Parts: sequence; structure tokens; C-alpha cells
Amino acid sequence: MGSPIPIANLYYLLCYAWDRLDQGRLVDVSPLQSTELADLFALVLCDGIHHLARRGLEQSYDVREEELSGIRGRIDISHSLRRSLFFQGRAHCRFDELTVDTLANRILKSTLVALLEVKELDPKLRHRAYRTAQLLHGIRPFRLSQRDFERVRVTSNNLFYRFLLGVCKLVFESLLVDERTGETKFRDFTRDEAKMALLFQSFLFNFIARECSGWKVKSENIAWQATSATDPELRLLPRMQTDISAFRLGEYRIIDAKFYQRSVGSYFGSEKFHSDNLYQICSYLLNARRVGDVQASGVLVYPRVDRQIRQRYEIAGRTVSIYTIDLNAPWRAIDKELRELML
Repeated sequence: MGSPIPIANLYYLLCYAWDRLDQGRLVDVSPLQSTELADLFALVLCDGIHHLARRGLEQSYDVREEELSGIRGRIDISHSLRRSLFFQGRAHCRFDELTVDTLANRILKSTLVALLEVKELDPKLRHRAYRTAQLLHGIRPFRLSQRDFERVRVTSNNLFYRFLLGVCKLVFESLLVDERTGETKFRDFTRDEAKMALLFQSFLFNFIARECSGWKVKSENIAWQATSATDPELRLLPRMQTDISAFRLGEYRIIDAKFYQRSVGSYFGSEKFHSDNLYQICSYLLNARRVGDVQASGVLVYPRVDRQIRQRYEIAGRTVSIYTIDLNAPWRAIDKELRELML
């Protein structure tokens, strides 16, 4: 089953969310007609690896041990004596050898090899992924684990590697193996509201920071404007942390990004906005301190599912706006819609 969001749009969401837009633009996904996520990531990895290969794959020194007829590096005297190698004109040596078989490269190749097992993968992309994996000669694929992504290190001057490793991690988290049939399937994370909520939030944060001139953004903790004789430090009250607090001269907005399969909820047969979201944004606004003489306004942003929403309310003296963004529109339209939201 394909992604409910166009593949090219989802790619831009990920690039913004990871704050890797410049690196993501090195891969052109616009020709991809498929709606399958496995096809998207196979294309990105194939193009990305070819880009790395043209620039030169990452290399590092690896310690090797070998019995040699000459001398290279350091001689392991005890090992050589124990095996009587000196009498044979040989020595056991330890030396550093420059290799492309680094952890980062092994993750790239291992991810490609894993994608080859995905049943839904387009045959042409499967062939291309196979050929690209062959390009990584001398790099050993292995069974990936979460720990591998935690311990991989990439130098700061090669951000494209970081971008591709982010793709690999998402692939790793999305692959499912059917224990009964042994088939590998790609889990569609776009249908997981919790995962997509985090992605949508990160996307909005970085889009505003990058594209909306004059705005500064951060996530902030808002202190309760409350007192208590029984809980003087207010430790039992839940923490209020904004998704996005946006500031510019004369304006302060608290923006909450939400992701639901429906733009509105249902209450006794009537359509209503999601009450928890409204209660949350109102709590933020009622407790947020002024920035200078500027009072915070609130914005709830949803992906458009079934209709466009543009509503504004005055609640307890605070302005609350509710908007939807059409993630199925052409990317230029999404870009324009978001810029207008921040006018």
C-alpha cells in the first residue's frame, strides 16, 4: 500500500525535519512515479551512494595482523617466536591499512542489501540497488542493529553521509520480517499518527526557521502562573513545553503541530475541533508571560485531510487560530501556504 502523502512531498518533509535540505536536494526524486516508500528510499540511497563514490567514499585506517615474508608496521615478536617464523624468513606483523570498509559504508551497503529483500520494491529499482551494492566493493554487509546507528561517527565536513545514514536508520526502523513466510515488508510509517506528528512538528520548526524571514524559533518551557500551599514548587503539575515558539518584532506566536487522520473530531454526532488540542494551546497562552509588551497568540496546525480550515477565535482575551496545510498539493503550493501562515 502506497504512502497517503505524495512521495516527493514526503521527501521534502524528511529533509526539513532532519535539517538536511541542502543535502537532500542533491537527489532528484521528482521523476519517481511510485507511491511505495521502499522505492523512494532505494532511489535516494542509489543516487546518494553514486554521488559519494564520485567524490570518494569515506576511508579509515584499520589494524590488520598478517604473517609476511617482509616487515610491515610492528613485529609481534612473541607470536613470531612461538610459531618459529623467523627461521622461515617470515614475521607476524601488525600494521594500519587504509580501507573503505568503515561502519558508515557498511551501514549503507547493509541497508541496500536489506531493501533487496522487500517484496514491494520496483523491479527496475531492485536491479539498480543490486548494481549499486556491487559498486561498494570491499565493504562487508552485516545484520544491522540500533546500536550501530548510535556508534557511527561521521566528520562534520561530510554532511551528505549524515543525511544518507538518516535514510538508512528510517529504513531499518521500517523493515518488518514475516516470521511465518520469511518475507520482508516495509512498514508505512506515514500511517502512524505518533511518528508523523513528530515528523510534522520538526518539519514546521525547521521550515519557519529557514524560510520565514524575520522569525526566530525555539521550543520553550512555560511556567505555570499558579501557587499552592500543598505543592509549593508545583512539581505535580505537568510540564508545558511548546512545539514551536516563534518570535519577531512585535509578535509572539505559540504554534502546536498536530497530525490526525481527520481534521476534526466527532462529539455526539457533531463535528468539533479536537478538545485536548484546544485545552493545551489555551493553557500555554494563559500562562505564557509577555515578551516585552507583546502577548502570545496561539496557532494549531493540522495537515489537511478532508477540508481546508482557516478559523480564528478570541478565547479569554487570547487569539487562537486553527489552520490546515494540504500535504497532497504540489510542493510550491505547500511552500506558499506556509509562508502565508507566517505573515
